[in-house]
Amino acid sequence: MKGYYQFEAAAGDRQDEHLVRVDFNMAQAVEKVRYGKSYMFYEAGFRKWMYVYYQDIVWAYRRQGDIYGKLGCVGGNPEINNLMIVSRDKKRIGIPVERMENVLKGLDIIHERNAFVDIGYTREKEEQYLC
Repeated sequence: MKGYYQFEAAAGDRQDEHLVRVDFNMAQAVEKVRYGKSYMFYEAGFRKWMYVYYQDIVWAYRRQGDIYGKLGCVGGNPEINNLMIVSRDKKRIGIPVERMENVLKGLDIIHERNAFVDIGYTREKEEQYLC
């Protein structure tokens, strides 16, 4: 992608901006998430992207939720899928993704880039990684 973008670390330490920018430009886009070799990126506003170093991710899972308005369920697709990641510094980040298949693809990519990441949700994992 050409143009000027701002990059900010969502978790962990700030990385070298040149390396982040190169990885972003080479990253594979899956909906609004981009998966590079070393970092995953998600949009956080106009021309602003948050990034997470794969090695900082300790746990990732899919969370499914419903979208409700004032009078109940809204829209044709009342469900939203979230790609949830938890970092070493215990930050939980939820990234909305429309299609469940794309969340599962993202989990596969994260696991491919960091073999030590724990994939899938259980209450025990929540206590382990967030408490």
